[in-house]
Parts: sequence; C-alpha cells; structure tokens
Amino acid sequence: MEQNPMETVGVWGDSLAKGVVWNEQRKRLGYSPKTAADVAAEKLGLQVLNRAKFGYTAPQGFAMMERDFAEGITCDTAFLEFGGNDCNFKWAEISEQPTANHSPATPPEVFLSSMRSMVRWLYERGIQPVLMTLPPIDAERYFRFLVGDKLNAKNILRWLGDVHQIYRYQEMYSLLIEKVAREYQVRLLDLRQRCLARNGFIQNMICEDGLHLNEEGQQFVGEQIADLVLVEEQRKEK
Repeated sequence: MEQNPMETVGVWGDSLAKGVVWNEQRKRLGYSPKTAADVAAEKLGLQVLNRAKFGYTAPQGFAMMERDFAEGITCDTAFLEFGGNDCNFKWAEISEQPTANHSPATPPEVFLSSMRSMVRWLYERGIQPVLMTLPPIDAERYFRFLVGDKLNAKNILRWLGDVHQIYRYQEMYSLLIEKVAREYQVRLLDLRQRCLARNGFIQNMICEDGLHLNEEGQQFVGEQIADLVLVEEQRKEK
C-alpha cells in the first residue's frame, strides 16, 4: 500500500483532542504526556498541528480556525473534533431552576450550521476535512462529578428525567456529526463504534469525571484513529 499522502494534519477540537485528563490525586484537570493525536500521528507518519483548545465549542473552533489560517497556518487535511462542550448545559442554573427552559452551550441547529460551515470553508481552500464521532461518556460518573457537594441532584434529575439522558443527549450530537459527513461526503472516522465495541472502555478508559479519556484511553483512541484511517485508505485502493 502507498504511504498515506497526507503530510501535515491540522486538528481543531476541544479537550478530547487536546489530551486533557482528570488527575484524581490533585483533583484537577491536566494534560496527558501523549495525546490520542500524538499516537495516531506517530503510527501514520504524519506531522500534526494540534490547535485543539480546552472548553471550545464548534462556533469557537471555527472562529479560531479562520484566525489560524489568516496568521499563516497551513495543512493538507483538517481533523474536526467538536460536540462534547456544545452539548453541555449550565448545570448550576438547572440546579436552581429545574422547571425553566434550558439550552445547551450550542443548540443542535447552531452546531449543525457551524460544522457545515467549517466543512465548506475547508473545501473552498482545497483542504480535506475529516470528521469523527464522539467517544461515549459515563453519565453516572459525570452526574456525580458535576453535582459534587454544591448542586441540587434532585432538581437536576427532575429536569433531566433520568441520569442517562446526559448520555443520550451527547449521542445526539455525535449523530449530527454523522449527518454532516453524509451531506458533504466527508470522510468520517466512527470512533464511537470502536469505543463501544471495546469491553471495559467506559469503566477503564474514562477519567473519574466521566468525560475525559485517561492516559490508557488516549492511547486506545489514538490507535483506533490510526487504524480507521488505514482501513479507509485500503478501501479506496480497491
């Protein structure tokens, strides 16, 4: 098989792509010494420009990508990894007002618009976009983490209906990513399927906050991204 033609890959995303992990001993977030992007790049022989940023949503990521290119950053391919922060809510407000209407950080229709805009923007500049489905989260651990000793768990559950609605809502954003990939015929790496197929992924590869990958998870996800790219290249050659 010919070597993957991609030489420089840009990564725009959030804390997942940035390699953020929860440090249980220090009770705070930190960074993995080797991110999933590093693992995938090493296996594929690519140079990676990791522009992911903690806390970023799709609209923020698009604005940053425009600034990056205006300042001279170039790449052949752009991996886009958003959705985890877009689907999040202001839980303190829900804790205080469980009967009110609450919107996610990026409403679904705005998320779709932002992802579509990023894909079109990249295509117009001759850059190949690549989308990825979202790794699953552990809703129960995340719920305990977000409530802590400050928020009202009963009120939040009253608004949610059940804890696993958090998982379902995050899954909906992953499905929106698939929708954009189908619409624009964009290469889609189905990372979520690989994670769900791995026994013990949620129990062993997600941090105590229920959201972020631990170092084992970063290694696993990087390996799966590399393998998905290679499988796609082999399919195209046939």
